[in-house]
Amino acid sequence: MQAMATPQPSNQEPDTDDVSAALHLLGDSLEVEVQRINTEGSQAMQVGDYDTAQAVIDFAKRLTAFRAKVNDLGEEWLKLEEMRDKATAEVQQIVSKRFFGKSKKGQITPNLAYCKPLLQVLEEMGGSGKTKAVLDRLGEKMKPVLLPKDYEPHESNAKQIRWRNTAQWARNKMVNEDGRMKKDSPRGIWEISPAGSAWLKKNQS
Repeated sequence: MQAMATPQPSNQEPDTDDVSAALHLLGDSLEVEVQRINTEGSQAMQVGDYDTAQAVIDFAKRLTAFRAKVNDLGEEWLKLEEMRDKATAEVQQIVSKRFFGKSKKGQITPNLAYCKPLLQVLEEMGGSGKTKAVLDRLGEKMKPVLLPKDYEPHESNAKQIRWRNTAQWARNKMVNEDGRMKKDSPRGIWEISPAGSAWLKKNQS
């Protein structure tokens, strides 16, 4: 077997890596995989292959737990981004060279600004809606507050507009952190939870 070459350090400064987008992409991919595994595991159960079905269930549980850890990492990263945004310009210059990208405070609309209008959109749609439809309506509602950089392509995915990515992180926050959106919604559907409706009533002004 041919020995693998030892990686050599590059003399070039590395490209910006958007950790937030990467974690979000990983979380989405894991969600799709969990649903696929559950579906095929159910098929094994239906044909009486109980050993396979049980093994699939055990694997799906582990994968679901791993996905939850990825979501937690995403929330922790958002806190790091908020910490960076509150720092002085000198500190931002040092810490923002790679993993945080080049967006400074005031250039993009913060994650938390999406939560209330997102819940309002869901209420207006009867409590739930398909992801694209929800995001389209959210974009219209947030036009007065979105900034020019929010409409630029995301660094790690040129096909996705930045504000849509941020909106999905806001959704993840409300699903996994405070329960204002439902966690067990069908794939491709966003739903407000009873806790979200109650919060919205208290914070309508």
